[in-house]
Amino acid sequence: MGCASQRALTARTKTAARLALIVGLSCCLAACGAWKGPSPVASSPRKIQVMASDGWIYDVMGENAKRFEKETGIKVSFSIYAPHVYFRALQTMLASGEAADIFLMQSTRWYLGSEIDPEKWCIDLTSEEWTKRLKTEWLPAVSYKGRVYGLIVWDDTLGWVYTYNDRIFRRLGLSAPRTYAEFVAVCERIKRAGIVPIYEPGASRWHTSLTFFEMGATFEERDPGLYERLNANKLKFADYPPFHRALGQILSAANRGFFGNDFMADTIEGSKTALLSGAAAMTLNKIGFARSVLKTNPDSGAQTWGMFPIPWLDNSTVSIERSAPTWFGNAKSRDRAAVLQFFRFLTRDDNLYRYASEQPEGISLSFPTRPVPLLPNEQAFVGSARLGGEPFQGGVKYIMTQWMEIEADFESMLAGALSPVGFLSAVDARRANMAAAARDPAWPPPLSGASSP
Repeated sequence: MGCASQRALTARTKTAARLALIVGLSCCLAACGAWKGPSPVASSPRKIQVMASDGWIYDVMGENAKRFEKETGIKVSFSIYAPHVYFRALQTMLASGEAADIFLMQSTRWYLGSEIDPEKWCIDLTSEEWTKRLKTEWLPAVSYKGRVYGLIVWDDTLGWVYTYNDRIFRRLGLSAPRTYAEFVAVCERIKRAGIVPIYEPGASRWHTSLTFFEMGATFEERDPGLYERLNANKLKFADYPPFHRALGQILSAANRGFFGNDFMADTIEGSKTALLSGAAAMTLNKIGFARSVLKTNPDSGAQTWGMFPIPWLDNSTVSIERSAPTWFGNAKSRDRAAVLQFFRFLTRDDNLYRYASEQPEGISLSFPTRPVPLLPNEQAFVGSARLGGEPFQGGVKYIMTQWMEIEADFESMLAGALSPVGFLSAVDARRANMAAAARDPAWPPPLSGASSP
């Protein structure tokens, strides 16, 4: 064999050996998976999860969350629970350490420190700039021992009132009732016309009991110091005759068919359709209910719908809320910085105004914003309404935290399975249990061996 042939053979042999070595190394590396090479490892996108009860996250909040993601790259997702299971679900998840980065709770001035330990479960927000802009009247619901732990972005004049379709009223020759007797007469006339007088969404259980509990400010106004006596355990709900009279009137309305024959199957989502179609004449909702109707039905004529205060016991006062769904940063969040960044975004002036103007039924916010233009009917009602103090939920201890039980008992009362005195006694029993758990000094501990109420 010549020199050229030998050199070619040698070259082919060396090339084959190199290929064999490369293949061998590749197989070895693939098998052990230890060597990653110099290419950078892709990082996961940042995201935070929000946990809330149904009805607390308006569409505009979802839109703001999308804007936040576009601006920062941080994705916000929402886990929404049915109201009657939310509180227990939150307790379970907090205890397990698996709760979302942000959780909402209907906070009152007693929530922090009594029903939840903010130093253990909540991110301290005191140093955040926006805490200085939150209206001072909302601070008790988000503060504990001089520190701020919560964020409230909610309607500042929530007043629940009865809204009515004025076309139905005009056709039947009716006007807004000013007394309970006038209210009954109006309902009877509407019922005779084949129309449901009041659309009451019984299937949305949280709603039914509002017609009583939102009147708390009226009871306090007529009997100054009532809340103080209830909070000092010097008075029980079942021992107060005006409560019995109000519940009796509500129960009478249900028994007369003023809520319709099948109201326990009606949902809050059907309220707008019921009034728009003329199937029902009235419903209990927030002051901005007609404005929310106009957003999706601009030709509905809802801008002329009327309003009047909850009518039981000749009431003429509208309560003002000072408790609301409150945002808390979970102290165990894996991305605290993202939580704080999201809260700063929500409280920025442009986003606050967008929320104030686009929220479905409110007319202002817990933060100062530019004035939101009101409809003529809203302006007329707000200008003439008597705005009072807080409803029971915000002014009396151990009411908000038993709301799931309250709503179930209230519907049992409307169905005839529970008497008004039975309903009120159950409220008192649960208050006593909660006070004992909180070691409230106004409630003496039960005698040794005594059974719980």
